[in-house]
Amino acid sequence: MHTIRPPITAITLLMATAALIQAAGPEIRRDVEFAVVSGESLRLDAWLQPAESSPAVIYVHGGGFTGGDKRHLETGFKPIFELLLPAGFSVISVDYRVAPKHPFPAAPDDVKTAIAWIRKHAASLRIDPQRLALMGDSAGGMIVSYAGARPSPESRVAAVVSFFGEHDFALRVSEDPCAVDGRTIPRPKGGCISGGMAAFLGFRELQTPAQQRILDEATVVHHVHRGMPRYLLLHGTRDYGVPIEQSHSLQQAMRRVGADCQLVAVVGGSHGIGGWTGPHQTHYKRRVIEWLIDTMGKSAP
Repeated sequence: MHTIRPPITAITLLMATAALIQAAGPEIRRDVEFAVVSGESLRLDAWLQPAESSPAVIYVHGGGFTGGDKRHLETGFKPIFELLLPAGFSVISVDYRVAPKHPFPAAPDDVKTAIAWIRKHAASLRIDPQRLALMGDSAGGMIVSYAGARPSPESRVAAVVSFFGEHDFALRVSEDPCAVDGRTIPRPKGGCISGGMAAFLGFRELQTPAQQRILDEATVVHHVHRGMPRYLLLHGTRDYGVPIEQSHSLQQAMRRVGADCQLVAVVGGSHGIGGWTGPHQTHYKRRVIEWLIDTMGKSAP
């Protein structure tokens, strides 16, 4: 019996093409303006795969709602960033307006504006607008969770990856004792509200019906629905900045409505992936990449 093989020339061509794409590496575009809001220029950095119609990850930085910028992707979030490009994903890191000058809903609105811009320019970015994932950590984790649950028609995504985000502000204010700014304190009269959370929401103590409405609107678990994109949550079990109960709450709420949400609990992990370096902790990196590939697929090299 004879085995039919492709012509040697075709094999050689395929190998040469793959090698050229690998050698080319991503195209880097920095400080691309995607919007001007309230007089502020909002910009993004992009690492674009050579292949057409690549899946893309849109990264949203943390910073306690009051600081940080898109450069965090290359520093504090490097353990994940350095795995995304070899896995076939384009990566885009976006800026957003921060509190207290720009309280809620400015940040999630800016992220949704960025998604809409990316979708509109998908062809020139060589990305597939149907294979976009949001990814964020800490404050960015909350923002991506909110943007994924409350999209505009132009800002829909296929997946959301949230690292230690605050998804349930209503639960946060009722904690006793409170995990606030990395320490545990007795519950104040006005509820457990950290400095960053206060700046983001626009108040330090929950006292009025108007403040309650803002809190309810900013609480991601209040907006879950069956048609949400797939979510992957990652949280350290010893996070004293944002307790893991925040991710448990979102997972439970999504499952109640039939939405897909998985949670990776990093045993002993604190607030920030920089400390997730133990031999029993680094598995989270493989889990993120495998989940993204399963959810959105990998562009052919």
